[in-house]
Amino acid sequence: MELTRRKPHDPTEGEEQQQQEEEREGEGERRSERKTRTERGYSILFLTLGLLISLGLVMTMFQRYWRIDRIKEGLLEIEKDVVFPKNKRVLVGVGGCLDVFVKATNLFEALGVAPPPSIGSPPSSLDTLDNVVTEFLTFFVEGAAAERYVQSKELFERIRKAALAISPELKLGGNGPVIAKRMAQEGAEVLLAIQNEEIYRERIDKVIQLPGEVYPSDPVFDLHIIMEFDKGATWGPYVSTRANRYIIHRDEHNPQLKGLTAVMPYVEDFKPDLVVLGGLQMLDTYPFTEQELQARLDTIKEFLEKLPKTTAIHFEMASFVNAVFLKRLTDTILPYAHSLGMNEQELPNLASIIKTGKSIYISDSKAKVSKSLDDSRQLIAMLEDLPRINELSRIHIHTLAYQAVFTKTSAKFWKSGITTAVKSSLTATRYVCGDESIDSSKIRMILDESFSSSAIPGSKRIPIIDTTPVSCWQDGPFEICLAPVLVCTQVKQTGGGGDNLTGVGLIYHLK
Repeated sequence: MELTRRKPHDPTEGEEQQQQEEEREGEGERRSERKTRTERGYSILFLTLGLLISLGLVMTMFQRYWRIDRIKEGLLEIEKDVVFPKNKRVLVGVGGCLDVFVKATNLFEALGVAPPPSIGSPPSSLDTLDNVVTEFLTFFVEGAAAERYVQSKELFERIRKAALAISPELKLGGNGPVIAKRMAQEGAEVLLAIQNEEIYRERIDKVIQLPGEVYPSDPVFDLHIIMEFDKGATWGPYVSTRANRYIIHRDEHNPQLKGLTAVMPYVEDFKPDLVVLGGLQMLDTYPFTEQELQARLDTIKEFLEKLPKTTAIHFEMASFVNAVFLKRLTDTILPYAHSLGMNEQELPNLASIIKTGKSIYISDSKAKVSKSLDDSRQLIAMLEDLPRINELSRIHIHTLAYQAVFTKTSAKFWKSGITTAVKSSLTATRYVCGDESIDSSKIRMILDESFSSSAIPGSKRIPIIDTTPVSCWQDGPFEICLAPVLVCTQVKQTGGGGDNLTGVGLIYHLK
């Protein structure tokens, strides 16, 4: 047997292996150290970026707050120079009611109604609860306002009882009383054209004049249900895009124009400087016969024709849906108006009626400044082309984001529109926030730092200067003034806001 010879032991071999192992361990430690340093670097980088982003957000929020506060102070500074026109007499009509303010979702809960899986087509009339829900949701998701007549007496009585059962806020309402109250608070002498019932008389400021004897109220008095909702409010899968209200009623008295008839004998002695006509949406979907409706329109015409030429006439638009009625109103009543007031939804609706004879069921509640200004120019041109009794010399467009006022510089009734723009803007904020002092931490700006004067390419952009935020410029025969609105982030109320800023804007605009 052959024996295998062993290789002689090499003493350096172990040392080499140990050295290699040590090198491998050292390389592993170096890699681990490099990895640790890299991870630490990334951590520091991400931490730094996070701090920079947070600082940027804080700076942005601070700048936004600082700018809003500067704009607020700028508006207040302009307001200091506004002088109330003394010894002004205003006749305001035509309707009054009691408003019941409820949260829309609370009312539906009280009625035992759940949100439907989808929103159906807008109904032609409100004669079922499903129709009310469908129409409410149509406006709710758009953040738009509406006011509608309920055809079914039984349905409205059911909704009325549910609303009164949830301890709502109850106020004297209707366009006439709200505008009248605001004007009287500002210092005007006011004659109010509503039915002189006890239920209204006991709630109206004693300085406001109501013509004729006070008579007992109808047991079923006119009640308007103001279903309010906040921005971001939810009902099932549906979300509101802005704070607003949906109003339903079954008004039996105001469509008869009793207040206007009662005030007529007092007009000659009262000698109003201004007549404010609103609330005619009560006639919009009321079930009149043709003869009855024509009689109401004739009553309004008779009233307007008897006014002296020294009296300015303002017509306040509303949420009209009956295209035939609005067209008749445009042809017979609007020719008497020296002044018109409307919001961003009512503006395109009126323009559409004149241009096409068709109404717009729901329009953009977030219209850009340039579109509203262009729509206003178009509306003025169309109205001036129609037969007119009086010259249209003023239009006030009031929106969530801004107040825009067109004033004919040659008009005999009006001062510069800067007074209306600033007073209406601040009144809107104070009323909706429920805070006269205006807390800068509870308001926001919707407008950017500038806006375009028209959607026509090449139109000039007008900056909003923080210290003097009301912009005025000449546009043909009209002066246009625009003021941003400081929008409330904690809304107290929306119903009545338009009437309050309308009243303020008109009374301070008079020469």
